[in-house]
Amino acid sequence: MRGFVTEELREGARRVGFRGVTLDGREFLLAHLRNSGSARVGPYGVDLGGLESIGLDAIAPDGSGALVVVDEIGKMECLSERFKQRMAALLDDGTPLLATVAAVGVGFVKRVRQHPRATLLTMSRGGSETMAAEIVRTLERTLRFEGGER
Repeated sequence: MRGFVTEELREGARRVGFRGVTLDGREFLLAHLRNSGSARVGPYGVDLGGLESIGLDAIAPDGSGALVVVDEIGKMECLSERFKQRMAALLDDGTPLLATVAAVGVGFVKRVRQHPRATLLTMSRGGSETMAAEIVRTLERTLRFEGGER
């Protein structure tokens, strides 16, 4: 597997931002309350530098057929044209992909949700064990089908 997940940054009980953590352990700042600049989502200043270097490197196809994991495709990530281009390529070229995407949204988020390869599963609080099992079943079915087996 390759890819990254997004984690909250907290100071005590207060959320102050978000960072990306690649599956091989590298980290990058995605957004923070103290970041200035025009790239903003709510109160957070978005820092696209780490996403466009470390994050994009983590989701670059490597020819191995490895599953690419992306948490998440949301407003902050979609401020990056390079991120959207990479995600579109992964969706279109058949790369095995597990991604979270915002339940609502327009533009690229909507395009991802409506992509022919997308199988949408709705997450809810408290159902993580059931959801994990459903994700595994869906991946097994999808990867068998895309691999030519029926």
